[in-house]
Amino acid sequence: MRKALAMVGWVGLGTLGGACQATVPVAPAVPLVGATPVGPFVEDARKPFEGCVPLPYSATSRTYRCGGLSVWLEELTGVSEAQALEAGHARVQARLGSRLTEVPGELPLAGRAHPSLRFAKCAGPKGEAPCSAGGYLTAVTPSAGRVRQLGCVARDNARADLGRCLELFAYLATRGNPEGDVLSPSSLVTPPFLPWRVLAVPEGCQLADSTTRAGRIRCEHSTFSWSVFQPVQPGAPQVERWRDQSVEELRDALPGAGPVEVRDCYLEGVATRCARFTAPSPDGGGDIVVWTGGVDWQGRGLFAACSLLAKDSPFPASCNGVFAPR
Repeated sequence: MRKALAMVGWVGLGTLGGACQATVPVAPAVPLVGATPVGPFVEDARKPFEGCVPLPYSATSRTYRCGGLSVWLEELTGVSEAQALEAGHARVQARLGSRLTEVPGELPLAGRAHPSLRFAKCAGPKGEAPCSAGGYLTAVTPSAGRVRQLGCVARDNARADLGRCLELFAYLATRGNPEGDVLSPSSLVTPPFLPWRVLAVPEGCQLADSTTRAGRIRCEHSTFSWSVFQPVQPGAPQVERWRDQSVEELRDALPGAGPVEVRDCYLEGVATRCARFTAPSPDGGGDIVVWTGGVDWQGRGLFAACSLLAKDSPFPASCNGVFAPR
């Protein structure tokens, strides 16, 4: 079940009182202010990542949903480019299945050629049946001892999205995380927090990711993730777009996921509409329920997701009280 919830890519409460007394970091390394209407990207990433939504995954990895495609990078140490490519291949198979059309090759990135894999998930031989997805995998070495794994999956194997995959690879290969944060376990911000309150990491759970604007708490049977950006432009459906693109990414990461339902809920005490879907657990441990929602919280856009076992509904304590039914 831990594996199933980890695939979602997104969380009993421990001592909330003790957590609330902890000191929250005051000077973030990267400003919280968003550079585009939908995400907090640094200046040189604004154009290539316009319209993309970041999803926290781990201290060393980020996933971005950009319309019909999702792209990720992971910073690795102590491995070769070939080993990073192999690990990325396992990630693709967990998402799309093992019956893929695959073509190994090389991609010219950061000034030289790097091992790559072109893949597609098709109902039959190429050209004879539609493909439901396709994409690329590669790995580059930005500095000695560090390897950067890059992957991209495009819905329907669409040519335009595949082209954008390569454009985003060009940025990620040389510049890394477009949000500006260093992807490393040593850069975790503790305790995790929303700009207006500290969050608790229950006993037995892991702080998988934590920056000044996003994070992920992973427990054995639940996962809680959040992202914050500001400012929210009045009258623009930014928060809803963030929610909808994110829920698409979460569904794609869980094979067999059911349709999305939109339900009334509270998010941080604000009445809103949440997206909800269920998916079978790959290990047969019961259905998983995923809730996502977004609100304008005093000029800040908050997106949150809570993944849990269906039998633990409506919301486990691991979600830090962010969600509530209405």
